Amino acid sequence: MSEFRLDRILQEDEIKQLNDLLVPKLKNDYPNFEKWLVKAQEEIAEGTRVAIGIWKEKLIATSIVKMTASKTAELKSLFVDPDFRNQGYGDFLYEETEMQCRKAGVTRIITDTYVDNKAMVEFLISKGFLVAGKEDLYGNGRYSYILSKALNPEYFGDPYDWEGLGEWYLGTRLNAFKIKDHPLVNGRKFDRHMRIFLGDYSLGALVEVKDQRVDSDIVEILHKKCNESNYHLAIFVAREFTERAKKYAMGHGVIIFDNEDMAKVLGYRPPQFREGPISGMVVAIKPAYLTRILNHNPPYYYVKGGPIGKFLKKGHRIVFYATEPEKNITTLGKVESTKIGSPSEIWDSIGDKLVFTKEEFFRFASIKQEILAIELSEFQKIPPLAGKKLDSMIPQNKRGGSYMDEKTIEKVLKNK
Repeated sequence: MSEFRLDRILQEDEIKQLNDLLVPKLKNDYPNFEKWLVKAQEEIAEGTRVAIGIWKEKLIATSIVKMTASKTAELKSLFVDPDFRNQGYGDFLYEETEMQCRKAGVTRIITDTYVDNKAMVEFLISKGFLVAGKEDLYGNGRYSYILSKALNPEYFGDPYDWEGLGEWYLGTRLNAFKIKDHPLVNGRKFDRHMRIFLGDYSLGALVEVKDQRVDSDIVEILHKKCNESNYHLAIFVAREFTERAKKYAMGHGVIIFDNEDMAKVLGYRPPQFREGPISGMVVAIKPAYLTRILNHNPPYYYVKGGPIGKFLKKGHRIVFYATEPEKNITTLGKVESTKIGSPSEIWDSIGDKLVFTKEEFFRFASIKQEILAIELSEFQKIPPLAGKKLDSMIPQNKRGGSYMDEKTIEKVLKNK
């Protein structure tokens, strides 16, 4: 399989390309398809629908998804140009689509396909979908299968953010939701007030989350303060507990979770800062947007979705990996400051300093809960770093947004 580009459809000209790909093949398969596509394109432009594309000189495949408030994604299009089928593009397209859904907090994907489209039915079942029903959805006498897939929980926050990870873990494991940060109980602040929902009932939890080995004394404090308050449960999340702490928790009804408990849900052990200091970050960027930033008047800002990057400090390096067609590193920036907030908070704060138009920004941010804005004070150019040489320094699966240590950054800077 030769080179291709897999990315979100964000720019106006990319949205228009959906007409050439979809209309000739699907206008006779679905009633009012062209009318539906116009509406879908408007929603993609508004950010209320998400579209993924594969380009190979032209747009050859796309998926179109609508996220709902119930954390369900409606997959209304998963299409590969017939001239490019049976070459693996469908697999790449679906995997990226599901990943975007997971990042948006989706817990289930639903879709439909005609019963007589055996290839698509088999493809969806191979991806883990189950048939949930059979209906004549479009009133044209052709029955469709309604298919559904539940998504396993996945953590997309900053891997070094122990408090964020602990909050995610409790939400996943206990169906707990944060009510308040740092609640005050009889003169002492704790990390979280969370509520656990059990059907129509709920329980208030007083929660501590500590990135350390914990002894029995602070477990005892949590237990006693919880008993003095209106909270129902005391919950402690820590890297590790001493045997004394475990014994106290067991004897007094304190619920504790450690590093090993998290690993069972995550599939890996959470990293620790002491494994190596952070000196920067590699991020992926479309070449057109990198050019915009470089041609912009200062201050320079790079924005990305999600909280990964919150531990960047002034003086750290940002290594820009330019995606297709360049697929190289030529530019590094130096961090001046960082800012994390909701899309609206970031736009209201620095929108006039970004290279995005307002429409582009909110289209990009539509499925993001938080946006990280990185202010850059200067840029440094290096000879293009690509191919096997780049692979030996930064693996392909780490280029979308991963912390880097000083040793790796020095290797990048010394590229000749």
